Amino acid sequence: MRSIDATASPAQAALLVALSAPGVSQVLLSASTAAHWADARGGAAREPLSPDRLRKVIDVLGT
Repeated sequence: MRSIDATASPAQAALLVALSAPGVSQVLLSASTAAHWADARGGAAREPLSPDRLRKVIDVLGT
């Protein structure tokens, strides 16, 4: 998670990676509480990862 954004929650980091993927402009998600929705909004509001950073994150996730 630190290589994505040190201040992001795990859910925010996962959402940020998904929204940074080429061709992805929206994601469909569900949340069980208002706090979960707020966390998701926080992830979606972040700037997408650069292509180089996204590639590095995917390389780490793939190992």
